[in-house]
Amino acid sequence: MTHAIRLFTTPLFLFFILFQATLVPAAASAPISSASSAGPKNVPTVRVLVAEDRKSLEVTIKGAYRIWALPSKQLLKKGDSLSLVTLTPISGGIKLGNEECTARGIRFEPLEGGDILLNQSHFRGAVDILKDKAGLLYAINQLKVEDYLYGVLHYEVAPWWPIEALEAQAIAARTYALYQVSVSRGAEFALRSSTSSQVYGGSTTEKFRTKRAVDLTAGEVLMFQGKIFPAFFHATCAGVTAGANELWKVDLPSLAGGVHCGYCRLSPHYYWRAKAPLSEIEERMVKYGHPVGRILKIEVITQTPSGRAGSLRITGTSGDFVMAAKDFRVWIGGDRMRSTLFKIAIRDDMAEFNGTGWGHGVGLCQWGALGQALLGRTHETILKFYYPAAEIISYEAK
Repeated sequence: MTHAIRLFTTPLFLFFILFQATLVPAAASAPISSASSAGPKNVPTVRVLVAEDRKSLEVTIKGAYRIWALPSKQLLKKGDSLSLVTLTPISGGIKLGNEECTARGIRFEPLEGGDILLNQSHFRGAVDILKDKAGLLYAINQLKVEDYLYGVLHYEVAPWWPIEALEAQAIAARTYALYQVSVSRGAEFALRSSTSSQVYGGSTTEKFRTKRAVDLTAGEVLMFQGKIFPAFFHATCAGVTAGANELWKVDLPSLAGGVHCGYCRLSPHYYWRAKAPLSEIEERMVKYGHPVGRILKIEVITQTPSGRAGSLRITGTSGDFVMAAKDFRVWIGGDRMRSTLFKIAIRDDMAEFNGTGWGHGVGLCQWGALGQALLGRTHETILKFYYPAAEIISYEAK
């Protein structure tokens, strides 16, 4: 197995495998229309924050629509199409073009499957535009979870990956989204459109193959003992995934321990190096209330069960401070310090990191899923590997 994965790192061989994997499953699978018609009937909705802190927002709707005041749900306007209209906050509510609306918010609802153009992005479903306490606008997209996943999946995995890897990601992303819905009841929104939840670009960015993976797995979620859970995922585990309790104070038996993964070695993110000026770290220490003076040493003092850095001691001329490695990574930036699997050295005025993997390490390893799919494994097998205690169940049966 190790030898096979090592072969995949040869560029020409990898290209051939990826090319074959892109074509073969597509020919062997059922048509999209067949998958869609067999999909779930009672599809849950999600509410996604898609814009915030805006002084104005522009809306266009092609096709029939209705506009409602919020929270009263009074019908304000309806028509066959809506030309570009600008919304701005005013002291008594929101200005819709030249019309003033005293409501706290306005709902735009396209009819007959139409979509909304909000600024430069298209969205399925309805969009609520509301005014916050600071007098700025924010927008919440309300839509069916399957439509939401159309705008999510290709941000998480490449559309040309094997269909089984895409299907595994679709189920994980659907599970994560519906878990957030379940724990956000009563809140204005359950998800953000950024990396703090799952990146979501609306219908503007949908791709054929990732949409297909959503359709082929319609309604399928992961559950543990009959309950949905946050099916975390990440780019590259670099050999072993992490338990959720290594990062967060949570009791998630479905994600209690890591698994050894030898399938993500073809990831371009397997190894990484980064540098951070000591002066930058010193500034962060002051900003967050833990000044240590001029930094002399940074060392890993504890490790997690999966071998990741657990805590660091930062020693300076004015004292030292112990902090969680995951928080230090946030300070430095997750795109630069890609994981907490690293070694650190100080040379001159720089902290130098040599690390492996990308992401928090919990749950599905996306490049590991690719490696397993290239070996011919199904999405069910891949998900069972990364979430060994979970079952795949239709959310209609929940």
